[in-house]
Amino acid sequence: MSWIAEDILPQLECKDIKKIKILFKPFLPKGTTEWVEESGATPTYHNVNSDNPDKWLDMPIRYLQELYPVDDIISERLQIHRDMVEFEIYDGEQDITYELKAYNENETEVFSDVYKAVYSEKPYIDEYPQLGKVHPSTGYIKVIVNGEEIVNEYIANDLENIWCIYQQEVLPECVKFIEEKIGNNISIESQPFFSKLLLEITLSEPDYPLGFREDLISTLDALHEDMYFVGADYFKNYGMKKANSILDAPGLIIPVINKGTGKPIFKVTLFDEFEKNPCIKSGNKVIESNYSREQIELYIQKLTQKDDKITATLNTNITCQNLVGSFMKLLEQQVLEISSLFSGINTLEIFAGDVCHRAQVYENQEMSKDLNILDIDLMEHSLIGYEQYLNIILQLKRVPGINVYKVAESYLGRDVYAVEIIPKFRGYISRTKRINNLPSEIINSRHHANEVSSTNAAFILLKRLLTDERYKTLPEKMNLVIVPMENVDGTAIHYELQKDNPKWKLHVARFNAIGKEFYYEHFKTNTIHTEAMGLTRLWEKFLPDVIIDNHGVPTHEWDQQFSGYTSPSYKGFWLPRSLLYGYYWMVTDDAYKSNFSVNKKVEEVISDALAKDDEITRWNKEWMSRFEKYAHEWMPKQFPADYYKNMINYWVPFEFDSSHRYPSIRFPWITTVAYTSEVADETAQDEYLNLCARAHVTHDEAVLDLLMNCTCLFESKCNISENKISISHVRQRPIIV
Repeated sequence: MSWIAEDILPQLECKDIKKIKILFKPFLPKGTTEWVEESGATPTYHNVNSDNPDKWLDMPIRYLQELYPVDDIISERLQIHRDMVEFEIYDGEQDITYELKAYNENETEVFSDVYKAVYSEKPYIDEYPQLGKVHPSTGYIKVIVNGEEIVNEYIANDLENIWCIYQQEVLPECVKFIEEKIGNNISIESQPFFSKLLLEITLSEPDYPLGFREDLISTLDALHEDMYFVGADYFKNYGMKKANSILDAPGLIIPVINKGTGKPIFKVTLFDEFEKNPCIKSGNKVIESNYSREQIELYIQKLTQKDDKITATLNTNITCQNLVGSFMKLLEQQVLEISSLFSGINTLEIFAGDVCHRAQVYENQEMSKDLNILDIDLMEHSLIGYEQYLNIILQLKRVPGINVYKVAESYLGRDVYAVEIIPKFRGYISRTKRINNLPSEIINSRHHANEVSSTNAAFILLKRLLTDERYKTLPEKMNLVIVPMENVDGTAIHYELQKDNPKWKLHVARFNAIGKEFYYEHFKTNTIHTEAMGLTRLWEKFLPDVIIDNHGVPTHEWDQQFSGYTSPSYKGFWLPRSLLYGYYWMVTDDAYKSNFSVNKKVEEVISDALAKDDEITRWNKEWMSRFEKYAHEWMPKQFPADYYKNMINYWVPFEFDSSHRYPSIRFPWITTVAYTSEVADETAQDEYLNLCARAHVTHDEAVLDLLMNCTCLFESKCNISENKISISHVRQRPIIV
C-alpha cells in the first residue's frame, strides 16, 4: 500500500487515468498451486494438536489483504470510482508480488510497474513449531552497483525483536514460574496460574485513521492482538503437553502498547495471585472455607406467621456450629451484603443438625420509585465503562415499571444486574403463571466486553419500552428481562485501555479477568467464573422462548502480522461483513422441526425492520461490498456470506445435545430461538457507537413486536377421581408466530 500511495500515485496524478488493475501473486509455499479453504463462519478458538510444522498459516490471498483498502485511496487521489480499481491473480513468471497497470479512457495501458514484497519465516509459536509457520513483513537492504548485486540482507525490525524476546524469553519464564509454584500439578483446576502478565511496550510504529469508514493503519493495534492471542495459544498448547487439556484461563495477559519515538521500550511484569479462593490471611496463615459452593445445601423448611411477624426456617447440611453461628451474627449486625436483601421476613432461623441459630433481620426499605427514565443520562453516544454502568443502574432502581436486581458477581467481585419489565399492579405476582401464560425473552448484552454498543443499546431500548405508547401493554403480553452488561470484569479492563487507544479492537477484554471464554461455563453450578451464573439463573427463572445475545466484531481490519496476518482462530473475521449480521443456532432433530419456522420468522422481521432504516442499510451495503471485493469473491468458504434482504445471516445446525452451551440446542423444547447479533463495534465511539447501538435496538424491537403479537396454544386437562382432583394448564412450545 505504501508503494502505491507514496510511489505510484504521484506519478499517475498528472495523467488522465480511468482504470487501475492490480495483479497480486498468491501467497503459497513453493511448488503449491491449489488453494485450501476451511469454513470461516464461526471462530475455532483452539489452535492445538497440529502436527505439520511446514503448514503456512497465512492465506493464499495474503497479498490482497495487505492492499486493503487501496481502492478507496486510489479513488480519492485519482478521482475515479473505486469499482474501476480491479484485482486479478498474477500468474506470470517474474519473481514479483504485484504488477500495477493503469489505463486511460480508451482502455489503453499508459503505465505499469512491479513490486516485490519481503517477509521473514517463523514458527507461529517457537516452543510448538508443529503448529505451522507464519511470515511477517520485515526489513531488508539490497544494493546493486553497475547491475551487480553486492548486498542483499534481511534486517529485523523493532517489532520482530520484541516478538523474539516475547516468544523466547518472556513466555518460557512464565512457565518456569508456574512450575516452581505448583510443581507437576498442572491441570484445568490449578488455573489461574498468575493474576496478570503485564506487557508494557512503546514503539515508533504507524497508528493513524485512513478516513474511510472506521479503518486504521496500525501496526501497534496488530501487535496488541498478536501478543494477547499468541500468548493465550501458548498456554493452551502448554496445557496439552503437560496435562492433555487446554488451559484457557491461565491469568490475564494484558499488552499495554503506546506510540512513541526513538528506541523501543519493553517492560514485563508478572503478578501472582494472592489466593485462589476468598479467605482471611494473617501473616502466612490462611483461613478459608472448607466448603465449596456445590457442597452446601440450604433449603426452606417452613414459613410461620405470628403477630404479623414472619419467621423463615431453613435447614443446612453444614455441621460446623461456629461457622453457622458466626454467619447469623454478622447477618444480624447488617455487615453482610445479604443483610439488605430481605423483604417481608422478620426473623431467620437456620438449623445446623439439631441446633437452631436465629437472627433478627431488618426489612430493606423499598427504594422510592420517583425517577423518570428521561431524567437519566443513559450515555447514548458515549462508551460505557463499569463505573458508568453502575451509576445508571442505581438510578434505574428508582424508575417505575421495572425491577432491577443483581443476578451474579464476577470472578473479581463486580456486580452483574438484570432489568425486568414488570406489570403495573400491586401484590404478589406468580412468575410460574406468567411463564406459563406468556412468552418469555432474555436479551443479553456485552458478553464480550470489547463489543461495546450492546450496553448502550440495552439502555436505549429500555427507555423506548418505558416511554413509547406501543409498548405500554408489553408486560401484559410477554415476560422480558434485559442484562445490560454480562462481562463486567472485561468491561473494566477495556475502559482503561481505550483511554489511550480509543479505536483499537482490544480483544484482551473479549474474555474475563483471567482469559476465560465463560460461555462454556453457563449452566455449571461449580464454576469459578461466577459471572456465567447470571445467565444460568435467569434462564432457570424465566424459561425463555427466545434469547437474544447481542455481540460485535471489529470496526476495521483485524490483522496480526505474527499469526499469518490474521488470527488462526478468527480467519473469517478479517474484515467486517456488514454493519449488522446474525447467527441462528438451530437444532436439527425432527422432534423440534417446528422451531425452524419461528426462527425463519425472526429472520424475516429483523431484516424488514432494518431495511426501513436508510442509514443502517447504507452501512450494511458498504461493508458487504468491501467484504465481497476483498474476501468472499476469492475464498467463499473461508469468508462465507449468506445474503438475505441486505443482510448476512448464518444458520448453524446442531443435533440435540444436553450439554451444549446454546440453550436452543440444550433445551429445544423450552428455548425456540437463540439469536446472536453481530455489529461492527470493536471499538466504536461517539456517533458511530450510537449507530451500532441503534442497529441492535432495531432488531431487538422487531423481535419484541413479534412476541407481543404471537399466539400461544395450551393443553388443559382435568382428572377427577374419588379422592383427588387434578387440573393442569400447560402452554405448548414453540409459540405460533
